[in-house]
Amino acid sequence: MNEFRRARGFRSLIPTQSWSALAHEGVRIAHRARDRLLHQGAPGGWVLLCLSGRLKVIYSEPDGRELMLAVRGPGDVIGEFSGQDGQPRSATVQAIEPGITSKLSDQRFITLVERLELSAQLNSYMLSKMRESAAHAWQLAHHTTATRLADLIIALINAAGPDHPMPTTIAMSQEELATALGLARSAITPVLAGWKSTGLVQVTRGRLHIADLPALLELRRPGVSTSGQNSS
Repeated sequence: MNEFRRARGFRSLIPTQSWSALAHEGVRIAHRARDRLLHQGAPGGWVLLCLSGRLKVIYSEPDGRELMLAVRGPGDVIGEFSGQDGQPRSATVQAIEPGITSKLSDQRFITLVERLELSAQLNSYMLSKMRESAAHAWQLAHHTTATRLADLIIALINAAGPDHPMPTTIAMSQEELATALGLARSAITPVLAGWKSTGLVQVTRGRLHIADLPALLELRRPGVSTSGQNSS
């Protein structure tokens, strides 16, 4: 569990006082679960520093279909790509749970990054997001439903950050989890039922709790299937 309780995101790459300085310069905004903080196709103009609460990055098709591209949380910078290229937002960012962000204009953010000598760290952080996208695309194309669901849950726990009071409780319904993977709810229902029967998870209305995190992590080891049995 310790690896999930460390500073993460851009915050983990810079001195603590630098992160505090960036956050202090912005306007703090509280959001509720399911609030949309950035909208796909909208113009840029500002960035958000996530101070608390998990967020999901969603790509939407005109017909309403959605796919979750990434999970973000405390320590992450949101919306910095539009500030770099001036293009409209490429995705929507929606809150999974209540939280707080700090909002800065693109120009103010870049000015502060340069003044605090954080440009190299910001570039490294943005490149890490691009690498994450490549790995995510591979998982969607080649992993089983159970493996993709396990990967998603682990990413959600990891995004909670070191100060979250309940990182293994995820305020997402089965429908939302399935939609995040681009699947129908019926695709993940038997997986969750199997995990529930072994005591790995507890499922309630609109909420998922991981009761046995070590067992979930064990399922992601090579040679172990997501049903908890060794692969042949």
